[in-house]
Amino acid sequence: MPLSLRPITHGSAEYAAVVNLRRALLRTPLGLDFTSAQLAAETGDIHLAAFEDEELVGTVTLTPYDETTMKLRQMAVDESVQGQGVGAQLLAAAEAAALAARRTHITLTARVTAQPFYARNGYEAVGDIFEEVTIPHIRMEKTLA
Repeated sequence: MPLSLRPITHGSAEYAAVVNLRRALLRTPLGLDFTSAQLAAETGDIHLAAFEDEELVGTVTLTPYDETTMKLRQMAVDESVQGQGVGAQLLAAAEAAALAARRTHITLTARVTAQPFYARNGYEAVGDIFEEVTIPHIRMEKTLA
């Protein structure tokens, strides 16, 4: 099935669907949810979504961090399509969006379980493992060519 990647607008119906996917995969399993303030703070972020036959299957968010860096956050891929390249395509689209926004560096905090995925895609671990949203994370970075 063809995969379509596109930016979505904060506050749109597609954004609501993205938030629901993120909630289901990243928050609810930890007993957490988003606050309205957290979602409102995403207004200036870049939101990318992956659709398979117009069904949302993945998402990632880029937040401006500084003049040269974007923070990659909230990467979520529906469990039904994990391992099929959706995450790698979302990551490539996020890197292209960062470059289009004149940012040459991406930073992220990865769940330790996702560290191998980011490492395969050129991200390097920085510092020690730490706890965030109740689970172990590691900071990772990549300079974009």
